[in-house]
Amino acid sequence: MSAADAIRPVVGVDRAYMDLSASPCEDLYAYACGSFDRVPIPGDHAAWGVNQEIDERTFAILRDILDTSARTGGAKGSLAQRIGDFYASGMDEAEIEKAGLDPIKPWLEEIAALKTSEDVVKTIGRFHAAGLGAGFDFGVQVDDKNSSVMIASFRQGGLGLPERNYYLDTDKTAKDIRRAYVDHIEKILGLAGEKPADAKTLARSIFKLETRLAKASRDLVALRDPEKNYNQIDLAQLPAVAPTLPWAVFLAEVSFPASEQTVLVGQPEFFKAFAELLRSEKIVTWKGYLRWQLLSATAPHLTKAFVEENHAFYGKKLTGTTELKPRWKRILDATDAALGEDLGQLYVQRAFSPAAKARVHTMVKLHLEAMATRIKTSEWMTESSKTAALKKISTLRTKIGYPDTWRDYSTLDIGRRPHVLNVLAAARFETLRHMAKLGRPVDRNDWDMTPQTNNAYYDGTLNEMVFPAGILQPPFFDEHADDASNYGALASTIGHELTHAFDDEGRQHDWEGNLKPWWSDEDVKRFQARAELVAKHYSGYEALPGLHLDGHQTLGENIADVGGLRVAYEAFKLAAKETKPALVDGFTPDQRFFIAFAQGWRTNERPERIRLIVTSDVHSPCRFRVVGPVKHFPEFYTAFGCPPPAVKVPQVW
Repeated sequence: MSAADAIRPVVGVDRAYMDLSASPCEDLYAYACGSFDRVPIPGDHAAWGVNQEIDERTFAILRDILDTSARTGGAKGSLAQRIGDFYASGMDEAEIEKAGLDPIKPWLEEIAALKTSEDVVKTIGRFHAAGLGAGFDFGVQVDDKNSSVMIASFRQGGLGLPERNYYLDTDKTAKDIRRAYVDHIEKILGLAGEKPADAKTLARSIFKLETRLAKASRDLVALRDPEKNYNQIDLAQLPAVAPTLPWAVFLAEVSFPASEQTVLVGQPEFFKAFAELLRSEKIVTWKGYLRWQLLSATAPHLTKAFVEENHAFYGKKLTGTTELKPRWKRILDATDAALGEDLGQLYVQRAFSPAAKARVHTMVKLHLEAMATRIKTSEWMTESSKTAALKKISTLRTKIGYPDTWRDYSTLDIGRRPHVLNVLAAARFETLRHMAKLGRPVDRNDWDMTPQTNNAYYDGTLNEMVFPAGILQPPFFDEHADDASNYGALASTIGHELTHAFDDEGRQHDWEGNLKPWWSDEDVKRFQARAELVAKHYSGYEALPGLHLDGHQTLGENIADVGGLRVAYEAFKLAAKETKPALVDGFTPDQRFFIAFAQGWRTNERPERIRLIVTSDVHSPCRFRVVGPVKHFPEFYTAFGCPPPAVKVPQVW
């Protein structure tokens, strides 16, 4: 079986992917997906499986939309003109090569002219205003403790490697990646015209600067504590956080509204260290760092040499891919990022019917009912906490398929010009769109994902779940499939996102989305004790030889995986209560539910990708998202006639 063969309509339970010689009791993933292990991973992918198959079908629809729009165009300012011109500019390799670095020359000249640390902060501010970013993260978000308003937020950032530990770990692989990263910086600087000796020296200096930023950064576990990462500060008090950081210079460059008097500073110690580095590091190092940040951000949209070198490190080295994705796919991704809701309007007309949306609504309703029952019957929650939790469920909003109101891109100027200029125009538009939210009520109709996205999310500050049309596709969801297949395959979507409302982070937000205590102290202690068992369980898994999962780093996602499967199973039982159980292809409804769940994670992953996930992600690798949740699931053991585990672990949900 080849990867090409695997690109076909898929069903929730497919015998072709199963290894019936494996025991579901010992390894459900091997039993449900074992035959798929033989499918090779295409060279331009770090992983190949069910998500990539869905993506391929979505890409075929989107490519047709983009090719047609690029060919036929439309009136200036129309949807067809914007997406057509954006896509056409990305596909025009001759124009991109001809333009070279000219489109970003004004930025390069500005960086070259920097003389003082205040100049550096001014340019960093201009970077952020342009949607480029450097030094640290800055954005606009819902205020965690007042979910009716938006607030500006400063957070640690500015790194070129995926996560702080890439700079600090001492194992052989980490050291090898660091050497390759410094070589990559040197090569990118060389492509931009830096002399070889200067590029080598500057690359080392840039890496040392980033390493100091990494040392000042919190790790992934620390970042998962919403209370400790919430620090609201009056503008007048910002100098107390970092006295030598010219905050006003930065805020002026991002056009921070005078009416706003407070901001969030997620990690104050980072900004104190950042300010110290502004003072201690030579200006030539900061100039090199900003030059590198600019080139790295734009490399995928520049000439072939930049694209290939960018892939050599971020693709080959970090994820193991051996080939670049075809150009049309890369430009499709860029178009989705820039004009996602324009593209989405045309996508949903072809890929998501009203009947499909109605059935998903019913599925969500039954998941909410099942979660409410779990809370009502919980043995460890007090009545006051149960009442508050039930109110959170009753007020939870769900968005399905696509927005009710489409985003207005009319002020975004896109044309047939060097592609990187369109990318930068879209980035600036997005920054302006977010900055315009300050001082206004929270827009609860806004979406953080495009309709064609194969993903979903729960937003704790808004207490809402969002399920784009792109993930509501076979085998995850099929409006014509049976309940066992749909509820099983979507357990990692609907059930998962709903459980996030009550995981170790979500439980800290009340029914309005505000970050505040709303459980009794006794309930918090009982929850933490049960959550610790989940962390211990997952920390026992070894993803690669010598590389174990960090159960605390992945705790929220693991709770959502385990609890999501439970809620989905009970929702399935509600949906099927009027249906007479019957064998389908030799499997009972319960067996089909669990097989569909497992096949929803059917994925072959390169070792490099697995290492990247374990070291820099809050999710577990795919296999463990199957074997972990069923480990202490009595109905699973009953369905397959397995002996129950010797030790019974109490569930969180």
